[in-house]
Amino acid sequence: MTGLITLLSNTSDILIGYYSQSQPLRVDRKDDRSPVTEADHHAHRMLAEGLAALTPDIPLLSEESAQDEIRDRHGWRMCWLVDPLDGTREFIGRTGEFTINIALILDHVSILGAIAEPMAGRCYLGVPGQGVWLFQGEGLRQTTRAVSCASANDVVRLLASQRHHEARVGALLERLIPSGRTVERVNAGSALKFCALVDGRGDIYPRSSPCYEWDVAAGDALVRAAGGVVLNEEGKPMSYNARPGLLVDYFVAAAPSGLEFLPLLDGVHRLFPSSGGGTRESKEGAVNG
Repeated sequence: MTGLITLLSNTSDILIGYYSQSQPLRVDRKDDRSPVTEADHHAHRMLAEGLAALTPDIPLLSEESAQDEIRDRHGWRMCWLVDPLDGTREFIGRTGEFTINIALILDHVSILGAIAEPMAGRCYLGVPGQGVWLFQGEGLRQTTRAVSCASANDVVRLLASQRHHEARVGALLERLIPSGRTVERVNAGSALKFCALVDGRGDIYPRSSPCYEWDVAAGDALVRAAGGVVLNEEGKPMSYNARPGLLVDYFVAAAPSGLEFLPLLDGVHRLFPSSGGGTRESKEGAVNG
């Protein structure tokens, strides 16, 4: 665990260096038209080298992996599933709402998740069945066990990104009105929404636009370690590296305080067009965050 946290701390420092530089970042476009920068590539290289040193027998599946590096991924029983810079648009836009996501996958299940928040100087690490730890401060050396998931009592807080489609988020908010609670929207970019579920700043996070498995897997382990759930459109636990493609059309994550609201969202994914659930290219035009 210590080696992983050190790696996340060092990678956070690299990203902060890019984020703080005065000259504009060069932005390229991937096949799905999503942006990528040298910061993404540098973080990927650092994590790839660091994880290989920590666990040489466990392969890496990263957002920035080349196709020849993951050609045999369906034969992997265990792998690291990584997004070196989740929230590239937020990074480019200097909002500070970007993360580093690392998950350990065993038999298609996320068994460990870590999400670092470089600009906040903290990192959440969760192991389902064992709990959640918060690392913060210089070098992420200060550790706290059992992050709080307190409820807001008469309020249900739905997490979304400012970039998410307003009509879709509005439809989700309407679904929660029959709860009899005051319904509030809480905005957070990238995987910060999972962190908000874990530490009590939100109750439920239904995803209304496509994303990738590396956007979800670390948060999945964190939320489950805190006593919540992350479910797919069929109401079943998420699985990873199990399908031909890596795209995720819909999921809903709920903190313990949000579990009671899950029935109100049954079938809500049918309100949103499916991407086809396949390749990277099918995410074209989707909203990130």
